[in-house]
Amino acid sequence: RFLSRLWRVSGEVAAAAGEPKSLTDDLGARAVGESRELLSKAHWAIDKATSDFNRGFQFNTVIAAVMELVNEAYRLKDGLFGSSEGDAALRFATATAASLIFPFAPHLGSEIWEMIEGGRVWEEPWPQADPTLLSRDTFTLVIQVNGKVRAKLEADSGLEGEELLALARAEEQVASHLDGKKIVKEIVVPGRLVNIVVR
Repeated sequence: RFLSRLWRVSGEVAAAAGEPKSLTDDLGARAVGESRELLSKAHWAIDKATSDFNRGFQFNTVIAAVMELVNEAYRLKDGLFGSSEGDAALRFATATAASLIFPFAPHLGSEIWEMIEGGRVWEEPWPQADPTLLSRDTFTLVIQVNGKVRAKLEADSGLEGEELLALARAEEQVASHLDGKKIVKEIVVPGRLVNIVVR
C-alpha cells in the first residue's frame, strides 16, 4: 500500500512538473511556508536514512522515514501544486523518496526517479541532507500525565525546561488530570515531550 501511495503521488507530481529537469540549488533559500516544511521533511528523511544505514543497517527505520516523507507529501500536495516553489518542493520530496527507497524497491525507485528527474538513480550520488533545512522553528510537544498522552501542541524550538512545563500545565486537557492531585515528578525531554507524574 505504501509503495502504491508513493507511485500515485509521484505520477501526480510528474504530470504537474512536465519534462524532467534538474532542481535548482537555491530552492531551500527561496522556499517558505508549506514548501519549506516539505523540504525540511525531505532533508530529515535523508539525514535519518543515512545515519540508520551507517548505524548497523537499520532497514526498518529507513523505510519508516520514507513513509513519513510520502505521508507529508500527500498531506501538503494540494496546497503546493501550482506555485513554482511548491511544485519544486514536491518534485524534490518525491525524487528523494525514490532514491531512499531504491535499495529496497529498485524497480519502483528507478522508475519514479526517471519519471521526475530523468536519468538513472543508480548513477546519482547518495543524497546529502542540508543542515540549514534540518532545523525547525517549532516542534510537536507531546504531553503525558503518568505516561499517558493527554495533549499535543506546537511549541517553539527554543523553549526549554520550565517554559515547556508551564506550557504543559496550562493545556486544558492536562490541567484536568492534575486538578486535586500531587505532582510527584516532572520529566522534560527538550524537543520531544513532557511527562508529569501525579498521585
